[in-house]
Amino acid sequence: MNAAEKKFLYLALFLFALGGVSRLGAFNKFIPLEKILLPENYEEEIVVAIDTIAVEELQAQQPKVQKPKKEKKKSPDLPIPINTASKDDLCFIKGVGPSLAQKIIDYRETKGPFRNAKDLEKVSGIGTKKRQAIEEFVRFD
Repeated sequence: MNAAEKKFLYLALFLFALGGVSRLGAFNKFIPLEKILLPENYEEEIVVAIDTIAVEELQAQQPKVQKPKKEKKKSPDLPIPINTASKDDLCFIKGVGPSLAQKIIDYRETKGPFRNAKDLEKVSGIGTKKRQAIEEFVRFD
């Protein structure tokens, strides 16, 4: 048996003997470690902690209330008729947000219907690239 094994054996025997002596009550006259290490109201804190855990478990067991799902907007049929489309329909076109859709509607109401794709460039905020991106999603009636 090497030195490390001997140390381990002595430690095991010591702990075994210490456990036996403590069971016989030899250490009853000493102050328990709980009194030294824990605050005076530790039992109350444990009860509060257990109650908190119990409440959390009850909440976890209760069925969760599901929020009503928002209805998704139905996408319009493509291509969109640019001269009659609503603001929401125009927003489905990639690159067209609510403000640009409103500009298209305002232009349409003041200047009249769009006749071709080139007319879209007359709307503020639509250049050549934006027009090219939009024109494949719209039709001119």
